Amino acid sequence: MAKTSKEVTVGYGSIASNVPTISGTAKVGSKLTAKPGTWTAGTKLTYQWLTNGKTVSGATTSSFIPGAAQRGTVITVKVTGAKAGYTTVSKTSKATAKVATGTLTAPAPTVSGTAKVNKTLTAKPGTWTAGTKLSYQWYANGKTIAKATKTTLKLTAGHRGQKITVKVTGSKTGYTTAAKVSKATKAVAK
Repeated sequence: MAKTSKEVTVGYGSIASNVPTISGTAKVGSKLTAKPGTWTAGTKLTYQWLTNGKTVSGATTSSFIPGAAQRGTVITVKVTGAKAGYTTVSKTSKATAKVATGTLTAPAPTVSGTAKVNKTLTAKPGTWTAGTKLSYQWYANGKTIAKATKTTLKLTAGHRGQKITVKVTGSKTGYTTAAKVSKATKAVAK
């Protein structure tokens, strides 16, 4: 008598997973990091960041830096775990607070050159957040010098005896505008 073979259906295993969390501050230019929690050993994790529930194109690593386009939105991250022989699982984090306006890196400028009539002073703005648009305004004894809005200032006889400062203002979409003033030069000599 011939034996008949029985087909056995094997179900997929279940991946142990956690709901991911997000660390960092929801702010333009500040890094957010996905914390996936503990998953079944050997599970391959992939990431997808979302803003107001919509996929952010190309945001598929474990960290994400919100840009100006994300200001005022909430951010979530979806973590998907895959492992051979197991059913693929996706979990989405709770939303962050609304993404706040960014803060520019804004160092105090310095002034180089000699404070002397007919000499030129140069504003050195320092290193601001990449992509920041800078503008300049020069002052003599704290009063605005008309039309002195370039990175350099040619000193004239009218500046003699006055201390010169420069204010650098930085602006960038999605960030709060920042302004910094240099220390004053010595009084302009003849």
